[in-house]
Amino acid sequence: MAGINRQLRLKRNIKQGEEISLDLFDVVESEIPEPAEGQFVVKTAALGFSPAQRAYLMGAESRFHEPIAIGEVMRGRGVGEVIASRHPDFKVGEVVACSTGWQEYSLQSGDTSGLLVKTLQKVNNPQQPLHLHLGILGSSAFSAYFGFLKIGQPKAGETVVISSAAGGVGSIVAQIAKIKGCRVVGIAGGVEKCLWLKEFVGCDAVIDYKADSLDEKFKEYCPNGIDIYFDNVGGDTLDYALKNLALKGRVVVCGMISTEYHEPPLPGPRYYYNLIYKRARMEGFFVWDYHEEFPAAEQELIEWYQSGQLKSTEVVFNGLLSAPEALQSMFAGSACGIRVVDL
Repeated sequence: MAGINRQLRLKRNIKQGEEISLDLFDVVESEIPEPAEGQFVVKTAALGFSPAQRAYLMGAESRFHEPIAIGEVMRGRGVGEVIASRHPDFKVGEVVACSTGWQEYSLQSGDTSGLLVKTLQKVNNPQQPLHLHLGILGSSAFSAYFGFLKIGQPKAGETVVISSAAGGVGSIVAQIAKIKGCRVVGIAGGVEKCLWLKEFVGCDAVIDYKADSLDEKFKEYCPNGIDIYFDNVGGDTLDYALKNLALKGRVVVCGMISTEYHEPPLPGPRYYYNLIYKRARMEGFFVWDYHEEFPAAEQELIEWYQSGQLKSTEVVFNGLLSAPEALQSMFAGSACGIRVVDL
């Protein structure tokens, strides 16, 4: 196909403690790929981000995620329109969410085996702007939806505590919990984030972990214990949540951003014995295990969004070259909501 495809290719691995910046990448111009039989080309409309992407840049130091090689297009999820196709199931003009990488055009195969086939999702009811399908209607929303509903198994009236509640997944969990009739306590860092959680997201109470004692606030806001703790950070926050669990409490482990990249690995929680005493349950999950249920979840999320029960929380960056800044902002704690880049 005629035309230029701009890409961000990894120039070097990131160092311990280094911020993510455009300096880590080469900006490369190549030709837009031609699809072979069974392939199709997607024009990227928007890119999404997750904390795991930092691990892709770490090379051999990455403990949990397969790193990308020097010279490879930065790995990442996007949404866009099919502009050329030689695949019977993907027509020109259809919208898909998939592993696009940090580039303007990507070559996709519906026959990819393993994990990647799970991450390829046809968007049957596209909403505008398309970046919504990387935000409150995308993988962050699916993590919130399946983690909270399938593993948390909420009941109306229960007390739900969410760490990193002002983040992409946490802010959606909080809204779904309110839809399901739960009482919601959000944890965030700083006055502005806590105010946003109260006034915009609708949390019943908030804890500023930078200023408050978690243990004291859990006892104040959850006097009968925590029924569901949705964990995005690990560390001491998880430990004090375990200490304050209710009988038959559930801990949903979605992430561990506060400890994931710490070297050497930090010791585990001290209060895990409460899983015994409280007859509680702690379970992690991988959102792509639910990929066959994504269409039904997407439809319910769209209905909540269109009815006003689910509010958009995207923070929008503009242009391909802003992708490193968007990813770094997730670790800087500088904004609420879900990061996306509009191309």
